[in-house]
Amino acid sequence: MHRIRHARPHHSTWRSTTPLEHWLHNLLDGRCRFCAARSLQHPLCAGCREDLPWITAACRRCALPLASGASQCAGCLSNPPPFDRTHALWTYTHGVDRLIRAFKLREDFSAGRLLTSLAANAMRERKKPCHGPLLPMPLHPKRYRQRGFNQSALIAGWLGPPVIMRLVHRRRHTPPQRGLDAAARQRNLEGAFRLQCPPPRSVVLVDDVLTTGASLAELANCLRAGGTERIEVIVLARAI
Repeated sequence: MHRIRHARPHHSTWRSTTPLEHWLHNLLDGRCRFCAARSLQHPLCAGCREDLPWITAACRRCALPLASGASQCAGCLSNPPPFDRTHALWTYTHGVDRLIRAFKLREDFSAGRLLTSLAANAMRERKKPCHGPLLPMPLHPKRYRQRGFNQSALIAGWLGPPVIMRLVHRRRHTPPQRGLDAAARQRNLEGAFRLQCPPPRSVVLVDDVLTTGASLAELANCLRAGGTERIEVIVLARAI
């Protein structure tokens, strides 16, 4: 039986973001990442931070932005996902998408740290605590060798402990989800995950972007089958 390993991140931005923000700011030579204006304290100037596509009202279950005060979208009311709540800070548009692609596809780790720092600050200010250890979306070993890192594991580590690793093994190397519709994404992921030890009663799944939610749903179903009772999700961005 495998034991759950707890990742030890280099920085705990969940508790304090000041050292990380200063490091990023020095890396970017004191200029805003978006508009290149001088920014005295942060790698994004105040105007560009405000202009990010923040999600202020959304479905509690899947984080789909809602125009009304409803707590859940029609899709989740009719077919609820196997996770209880989703925290998403931005829509996958207007510069956030560019930063995430730079982080994920071009190894621009400063972009990932910047978004994670902003996300942690916003969740703390909105008083939205998560219940349970963080579990990053697993990568298949072949995909990990191709990319060289797991972006979800880095996000979880930057958010701060406790982070659990090697709880779930991705046993199938599935084709990329990009370009697939919701049904194809679900078929692509069937049986992709396997528990390696009994899971905690509460878990917080971490990923970079929620599109259809197929990957997170399959992972959540795996955990539910093992006995997990409450599952929350943290993503940087929600595709719309």
